[in-house]
Amino acid sequence: MSYVDCCLAAAAVLSPAKAADSQANKELYRSFMDEMWNKRDLSAVDRYLVPDFIEHNKNLPPGLAGRKQFAAALLAAFSDYHAEIEEVVAEGDKVVARVQWTGTQDGPYQGRPATNNKLRFSTADFFRMADGKLVEHWDVVDSLPRAIALGLVAAPKPAGEAAAPKSRESGTQQSRLGLVLARG
Repeated sequence: MSYVDCCLAAAAVLSPAKAADSQANKELYRSFMDEMWNKRDLSAVDRYLVPDFIEHNKNLPPGLAGRKQFAAALLAAFSDYHAEIEEVVAEGDKVVARVQWTGTQDGPYQGRPATNNKLRFSTADFFRMADGKLVEHWDVVDSLPRAIALGLVAAPKPAGEAAAPKSRESGTQQSRLGLVLARG
């Protein structure tokens, strides 16, 4: 048997193992999401995440304790919070997913009272896994629909509705106001 034949034979043996690992990682991710968000089981954090879990989203509290704190706040503020996984891709120790999030803010959240507004936004979540656990998380959040639903920003005006022209003076005053607000 030639060197090339040995390599091909080894690849044939290893490829199903890699595919099985990727499939297992997808299933692990799906189970975590379902138990954590859809079944509202906070203990899923301890079962699925490593004790030294790394959160790369700077808007979320760090570590395993931070994930528990974040999840508890969301589940308390949105009694019908739901994650619908639209697509999952896995390769090696990474899983990437597109997720559609929905819920009604019927409890206080981030210091704001309940609004009963319906929330609908998307994320792309990236997880690294090791030994059957989630180890690290990165994400990209479509935050405008989320911010509108939470009342943090006004909804954009429909197309065709033009804003009234501003005088030069009022625009300057608004610019100064924006700088003051930005500086806090």
